[in-house]
Amino acid sequence: MVLTALATVAALKFGQTVIVPVLFALFVALLLSPAVEWLVRHRLPRVVAAALVMVVLVTLVGAAVSATWSPAREWLDTAPATLAKLERKLRPVTRFIAKVESVSTQAGRMTEPDAARQQGPTPVAIERKGFVQSTQEYVLAVVSMVFLTLFLLATDLGSMGQRGPPGSPWAGAGAIFLRVRGELGRYFGAVTLSNLVLGVGTVITMYWLDMPNALLWGVVAFAFNFVPYAGSATTLLLLTVVALVSFDGIGKALSVAGTYLVLTTFEGQVLQPVLVGRRLDISPPVVLLGLWFGGWLWGVPGIALAMPMLVSVKAAAQEVARSRAVTRTDQDVETVRSRAEHWLRMSAQRYGRVSRPMAGRRDTAVQGDGDVAPPGRR
Repeated sequence: MVLTALATVAALKFGQTVIVPVLFALFVALLLSPAVEWLVRHRLPRVVAAALVMVVLVTLVGAAVSATWSPAREWLDTAPATLAKLERKLRPVTRFIAKVESVSTQAGRMTEPDAARQQGPTPVAIERKGFVQSTQEYVLAVVSMVFLTLFLLATDLGSMGQRGPPGSPWAGAGAIFLRVRGELGRYFGAVTLSNLVLGVGTVITMYWLDMPNALLWGVVAFAFNFVPYAGSATTLLLLTVVALVSFDGIGKALSVAGTYLVLTTFEGQVLQPVLVGRRLDISPPVVLLGLWFGGWLWGVPGIALAMPMLVSVKAAAQEVARSRAVTRTDQDVETVRSRAEHWLRMSAQRYGRVSRPMAGRRDTAVQGDGDVAPPGRR
């Protein structure tokens, strides 16, 4: 089992280029399949319904990117000057950190032997991928994910386990699929609503605090908050850095950071638990381990896929446990029924044995003054 687990993890890490787009397409198809089925119930062909849903999704994503493209490009163009200004403001802190590092380095050299200093590792230059090659890979992955999502939506995945024989391994796949789809849709619907409230609140507060590109930071807060803990921490760090660069003094930067911290605390501790509920509540240590494992396995896509995979695994486990409980109950009912039938059968046999002598007595006839004649002489 250990060797199988290690081989599975190695295969997942080695096949990242293929597995990650497939998982993204599968989760998007699970989230969008209720809309496709609603259109199918209104007498629209499944292929046309899937194409219509995908067109609406691509249009919405394109509109969001178009609305935030100009401020994002402006912010990226000014990123070198922003970093230089931030470095000047944080120069006292960086000097202190540099002094601490130099002292620790000198202490480490004093404890090392001379032979260890001379026999250092030979540096090896690793050639990184070019920008064009990386862009081609990303574009190919996105296009593959879009078409695979379309094909999955055009296929009736909900009935794949209903057509198999009852004893086959795929007998309960349809129920598990429906359970996972329902729980995923419910979870991400609630999370999307809470993130939308957080994004709108971020836009309003950043505009009120005179932060540049308030709409961009609202979209960033909305998108990053889909990743628990890490997303809100990243948004808080970005807002703090931009506030330190944009305003003179540290008071306005602390106001920006504190305002966003209040918003994300309200969203995470009050709004999201009310919308999501306890049924899909996952333990924070499990979430952190899932994020860490996903980031180690696939990087940023793994972090984005961690929560959908955790929710799907929990929903599938709950459905399997429910089906086993129902099966066990059915077996208990069948056992009681079989016992009742056995008791009735035994009772019928016992009363049948008693009735045969009684029937012999009834067959006798009385002759004369009390003489009993045998049955054959009646």
